[in-house]
Amino acid sequence: MTMKEVKLFGIKDLRIVESPIPIIEPDEILVRVRACGICPTEIRKFTTPNYKPIPFPVNPGHEWTGDIVEVGSKVEDFKVGSRIVAEGEGGYAEFAKITASNLKYTQQLPDNVSYEEGTFVEPLADCLHAVRERAKVIAGDKVVVVGAGPMGLSIIAVAARSGGNVMAIEPVKIRRNFAHEFGAEVVIDPNSDSIENSVLAWTNGRRADVCLATVGIPHVIESCIKLVGERGRVVLFGGGGAGQTINIDPNWIHYKEISVIGSEWIGVGGKEEKDLYRIATEWISEGKISVNQLISHRFPMNEIHNAYKLIMSGQAMKVILQMNKQ
Repeated sequence: MTMKEVKLFGIKDLRIVESPIPIIEPDEILVRVRACGICPTEIRKFTTPNYKPIPFPVNPGHEWTGDIVEVGSKVEDFKVGSRIVAEGEGGYAEFAKITASNLKYTQQLPDNVSYEEGTFVEPLADCLHAVRERAKVIAGDKVVVVGAGPMGLSIIAVAARSGGNVMAIEPVKIRRNFAHEFGAEVVIDPNSDSIENSVLAWTNGRRADVCLATVGIPHVIESCIKLVGERGRVVLFGGGGAGQTINIDPNWIHYKEISVIGSEWIGVGGKEEKDLYRIATEWISEGKISVNQLISHRFPMNEIHNAYKLIMSGQAMKVILQMNKQ
């Protein structure tokens, strides 16, 4: 038996192919995919060499939901017919399996959470990790978020709900409007205003406690380091292509005791905060973050190239691929 799926064979080489339906091991489950969000990371891997070499071809979809259609004999906590949000790549397909190592992240979708809303669980968990575990935002912190795309807006919402006072930096008007709705008290257009002067005015000359860079552009990262004051934390949330470098003044970091911190997924090195998947699911179910507002476009899988083209044009917010639509 076969299925349709999308695979990335190399830079700018994305193809719709016919593949065997995955065969599961006793400790795995098979899922009929219903929806998969397109992540900015997938666009970056499509356009530029990745920091970690990619074993092409690969199905890069990792923000996906669906229905369990087969359960391995050693799996106890899931059953056929359950609606779930998955972890792991493979979501650009009609069927995908969840491996034993990824089952611990898999969440049951609450009845009031749609398949499309469920695709936000993984990215929201990443944002929770960035704000809570890496930036360590507490009540009263002045937090600058650079970039108000879907991930930046989620970071704004998490930071505001954590007690931070948030300033958003975003050049696109519609995203600036969203930033206010998601909890930013000040929103700056970097094409019109001096970011550094705006931060100085907002903090009475003290500069911010935290700056989260949601885009992996070197000159943006360089500017972020000057936005925080003494013992400020700069969190690099957005990854970039292979071989990027930044220029920094080490004295600024040394004399102000600034920390420059990475944030990858929900943690690395065996310290993954898997409970963040549960928290993200609960937040979406309880309406603490309105992810539906972020969906701007929906495409069937056979229009994946149009979806990528739209995202790269900068005219979309969150794009959802619809598979096996009911």
